[in-house]
Amino acid sequence: MALIPPDVGIRMRMQTEANLLQPITPPRDIPSRLPELRQGQTFFAQIQEALPNNTYKALVAGQQLTLQLAAGAKSGDLLELVVVDRSGKVIIAKAAEDGKAADGKVAPYPFARFSPAARMIGQLLPAEGERAPPAQLNRSQPLLTEPPRSGAAAAQLAPALARSVAQSGLFYEAHQAQWVTGKLPLAQLLQEPQGQRSAPGAFLLAAGAGSGDGAKVGAGGTAPAGTPRDTGTASAASTTNPAAQSATLARQMPEEIRPLVQQQLETVATQRMVWQGEVWPRQTMDWEIAWEGERQATGDDEERANWRTALSLTMPRLGLVNATLQLTADGVRVTLATPSDTSAADLRGGAPQLAEALATAGVPLTGFGVERATQQEERR
Repeated sequence: MALIPPDVGIRMRMQTEANLLQPITPPRDIPSRLPELRQGQTFFAQIQEALPNNTYKALVAGQQLTLQLAAGAKSGDLLELVVVDRSGKVIIAKAAEDGKAADGKVAPYPFARFSPAARMIGQLLPAEGERAPPAQLNRSQPLLTEPPRSGAAAAQLAPALARSVAQSGLFYEAHQAQWVTGKLPLAQLLQEPQGQRSAPGAFLLAAGAGSGDGAKVGAGGTAPAGTPRDTGTASAASTTNPAAQSATLARQMPEEIRPLVQQQLETVATQRMVWQGEVWPRQTMDWEIAWEGERQATGDDEERANWRTALSLTMPRLGLVNATLQLTADGVRVTLATPSDTSAADLRGGAPQLAEALATAGVPLTGFGVERATQQEERR
């Protein structure tokens, strides 16, 4: 048995004890934020779990994040990826060998290319955080030249409001389709702002070319008014540089038409239209029409509310009145609000007359109520 010399044993014990007394370096904190992955950056990811719509839970640099991949993957795969884009907390990526061109640069992502129509819409949309300016209709004139007389108010005002919406230009493309199928006269189409700037001869030529050609010309007519008439030049420009041509078309749109087209885009996106103006001299009205879709109402009411319209006006005798109408296949529900108790009593007293008038028009009154207007409604 070998013996360790006493001095050697003492030195070994001293060194061991000294090592035990040395402070331990604390481990580095795991960063709470995800890795800063930029477009074109290459990284490694280990797939943990497959999620719907080509998304996956993955580990990247020790952190868990959500990936959206162009190609499929399975749990356990270790992939070399390149960042294509980032949407919120989701990293859009593809295989690194597919993400680089022959010269080593990042290749364009094929699914990020916009059509010429989409690029032109992008040119027309207002900047983020801004609203589309209101479109001036009816030359800022009242719908009626004088207040409607008692007993004939609906007969005078309702058609005027209907014409104001129908001829506003917000539904010009839909009306073109109706004209192509023979459901709308040409004279009515030409009364809309876009139709007033069009060439009637082109419409007549399309009408005589047969239903097939007519449909084609009608679809072509959906381009905003004021775009170049030289289709050969436009075609050549779109072939060489679609982005430049889209920007040119947007710039060439007449300034008086641009707000209207922007309002069309906003109406399509929100399914909501707002009308503000004078219904007769010195009588202004705010009017909103919105599509709510088929939704199940809350509570015991099983009625489906499809269309909702609300209007606000201040009348000489009744004062401020806010009206909300919910229109369904079964009829209409009317809710009125006013800050005046006297006006509320008058409105309740007119409920039977309202129900009778609606029944005569073929729209049963399915509900009626009068509420006190809130402070917010009073400030409108």
